[in-house]
Amino acid sequence: MRINYKISILYFLLTSPLLWSQQEAAFSLYMFNHQAINPAYVGAQDYTQITAVNRSQWNGIIGSPETQAISFGHQFKNKNTGLGLSSVIDRIGPTQNTSVSLDFAYHLKLNDKNLRLGLGLKISGRSYQLDNSMISPFDSSDLVFTSPIDSKFSPNMGAGIYLHSQKFYFGVAMPYFLEDEEVYYKRNYYMFFGGLIGENNAIKFKPSFLIQKTELLPLTYDASVLIVAGDKFWIGPQVRTTVNSGVPGEENAGFYGAIAGIHIGRNLTLGYAYQGGSINKNIGITNNSHELLLRFQFAPKIEGILRSPRLF
Repeated sequence: MRINYKISILYFLLTSPLLWSQQEAAFSLYMFNHQAINPAYVGAQDYTQITAVNRSQWNGIIGSPETQAISFGHQFKNKNTGLGLSSVIDRIGPTQNTSVSLDFAYHLKLNDKNLRLGLGLKISGRSYQLDNSMISPFDSSDLVFTSPIDSKFSPNMGAGIYLHSQKFYFGVAMPYFLEDEEVYYKRNYYMFFGGLIGENNAIKFKPSFLIQKTELLPLTYDASVLIVAGDKFWIGPQVRTTVNSGVPGEENAGFYGAIAGIHIGRNLTLGYAYQGGSINKNIGITNNSHELLLRFQFAPKIEGILRSPRLF
């Protein structure tokens, strides 16, 4: 089916900073999947874990973004090194970006209270595909649609640092060093931090913050506070906003939402996130997004200790 994306979706692909700032898929449940944005997280936890995420944005709009991601992380017996694999498939309208990454991290022990610093390296490859059969432009000579790029593969690399203990974490990352002007790809920078308040209480609080920057575009902020009950259930609000984007209708574009989840037994974690809010007020487009997370962890049998990996 050929669709006129110039009306419905292409406007956002070419003009929306809030979308451009999400070239690297912007996951709501990043606080349970740090490896998606920072290679230094690999090996930070003393078990092997597999995480899968499915995100569907702007439900009801043809060609709206859909993202699937899966990651594998393993800590070696020396507890200083970690190795991981990850893959992300990101679809927006007629385009699809597929990335596959190898993540490596080395963790330095800074004191006797489990404070450690992870130094991470990411080596990756990205495939960009454009399905011209889905596009029916008004102007057949429009360079946007006559570009010879039907598919393209680009190697890349990135790095990050991850400071963490059982009570807090702080990370800075640039997952991809190289830009690609041919497919309009810009560098993304991340800073994120959070912690656990009331570690020995039945009810705990887990604040999380994320700041994301894409070159030539404004900052995107994300904040959430989860209430954790009995180390098993969590729920809380989330806000994401881009300030002074410069695009009419998006001067203070932002989303609101909620996060909930449960630990099942020792090994399985399920999470869900919802986002609502306005994408562009001038043309009446609103956000209605859903995200599901499934994580399986081969956790060590240590009783009576709240392991930060369960909540970080």
